[in-house]
Amino acid sequence: MMGFVSTVRVRNAARSNPMIRRRPFRTYECRREFRGMVRMTGSDLPMESTPPAVPDEESAIVLEDQRPKWAPEWLPNWVINPNPWLQLAILLPLYAVHLFYFSKKGWPLPFKFLAKDKGGHSLGLGNNLENLTLDSVVGFLVLAGTLIWRKAMKLEPVVPNLLKSENPPWEVPKGLKVKLLTTIAFLITAFVLSGYGAVFCEQILCVLSVYGVPLTIPTMRAWKVLLGHLMWVYMGVKILGQQLKPFFPPKGKWIGFSVKSNWVWWSIGGYYASSFLFNCADIVNQLIIPQSLFNEETVVSKLVNPENNDLVAMLIGSLGPCVSAPVFEEILYRGFLLPTLVCYMPMHFAIPASSVLFAAHHLNICGVLPLSVLGFAWAIIYTFSRNLLTTILIHAMWNSRVFLGSLLGL
Repeated sequence: MMGFVSTVRVRNAARSNPMIRRRPFRTYECRREFRGMVRMTGSDLPMESTPPAVPDEESAIVLEDQRPKWAPEWLPNWVINPNPWLQLAILLPLYAVHLFYFSKKGWPLPFKFLAKDKGGHSLGLGNNLENLTLDSVVGFLVLAGTLIWRKAMKLEPVVPNLLKSENPPWEVPKGLKVKLLTTIAFLITAFVLSGYGAVFCEQILCVLSVYGVPLTIPTMRAWKVLLGHLMWVYMGVKILGQQLKPFFPPKGKWIGFSVKSNWVWWSIGGYYASSFLFNCADIVNQLIIPQSLFNEETVVSKLVNPENNDLVAMLIGSLGPCVSAPVFEEILYRGFLLPTLVCYMPMHFAIPASSVLFAAHHLNICGVLPLSVLGFAWAIIYTFSRNLLTTILIHAMWNSRVFLGSLLGL
């Protein structure tokens, strides 16, 4: 309306003033400019008080480059925010040093414990209790060094509450308590069915061996365990993905997972510390468990030490424990079970409970205490690192150590 009135006034002035009539006014330009101004929104109008917007990528870089409280000024940025490939290049040599040197060097103890025999390998390491091994010393130094570093950097408290987290790495949607129970029931059913599936696969393998397929007894055992395990993994992933959709990242908020974050120091430090904690628990375990139970060979010990040193059977048997099990078990116990238990109890009860259930899942009475300690440590590492990749790597290195030790005669 205002544009129309302005146009009428200009036309009247042009009729009365000959000077203006010589230079006719183009009303359509005025209207076009006015309409353009009307279309402009508040966000389009330039305002001096509004700072320029920062692109999302630049914002991510700024947040990524912020120096954490634990990092002193002299620490280079590549140590604080290393590239994922650089982290892998750091992790593997430190793992090799621990495997080939730290775990094989030690000092004789002034007192002797009853050393476990071949059956003890099912617990994970087959530790020699007559020696104080270097891996225990290094693991203790990692824990002590962490406390000293926190004190030097004035991080409060120096000894944090390990069973509490103000900002856990998961976010469980509300109103799922009943659905969580049904999910657990489905998972238990799937675990039982996978056992029957493994027996069915064993029968098929026996038939194949009758028809001339070259399958040794260790190889058939390894295939049976692997196929049954893969059935369990497939059904478990399907149940979690369908029942709690969306469960897996990036859409799901159940699991904290990042490849680009700083995970190498959590992984290698957690692995070193786990060796110390496991060895301590193993000593206590041998004092309270009858020695006769250690003499019984388990399925895992047969996979690690197959008859006639069958390398094919060892390779097949290692695929589950070293590749798929670390990923799936961490998703199941740290990614699903721990947040689920927190829905029903405080975290200082949920972490120990998830650790005991993690040990019970391995179906080995001799391994309940040491594996509970490992589950306890890995739950704390996941909670504080906020990245499931750290415990997946620790778990993979731990299981691989057993098979590599048997293969290389370490």
